[in-house]
Parts: sequence; C-alpha cells; structure tokens
Amino acid sequence: MKAIDNVIDNLESFINKQTNKVKQRVRNKAVKNAKTALILNKVKLHDLTPKEWEHIVAEEEIAVWEKYKKGGLISAIGLAFWGIP
Repeated sequence: MKAIDNVIDNLESFINKQTNKVKQRVRNKAVKNAKTALILNKVKLHDLTPKEWEHIVAEEEIAVWEKYKKGGLISAIGLAFWGIP
C-alpha cells in the first residue's frame, strides 16, 4: 500500500508544479480520451451519471499525466508546441 501512496504523492507533486495552461490541456485530452473510450464501448454519455463520468475522466487524466511524466523532455516540447502528445 505504501508503494501506491508514494506513486500517488509523486504524481500529485509533479502535477502541482505545472502551469494552469498545461493542466487544462491535460484535462481536455483526458475528456477527449474518455469520449473515445465511450464510443469504442458503445456507451452514450447520457447513460452515465455525472459521478461516473467524472470518475472516467479522472482515470484518463491520470493516464495522460503518467504518459507526460514518463515522456520527459520530448513530451514537454510536444506539449509546448503541439498540445498533448
């Protein structure tokens, strides 16, 4: 359990260091990914409760942050010039 808590703390620390512009781009990418996942699973957005939708988007947002964090310099450059990789 401590390992999971440590990973979450590291990710939260990384996210808190980012600008609001970067945070918004990540959120937008997470929403786009969540909508794509719904389409692929043949689920309509109105079939979900707002809480379920928020949970799905939050999971996608964590995945985007992890990808961004692991990408290092290349991701930072891509984020600056073209949006989320």
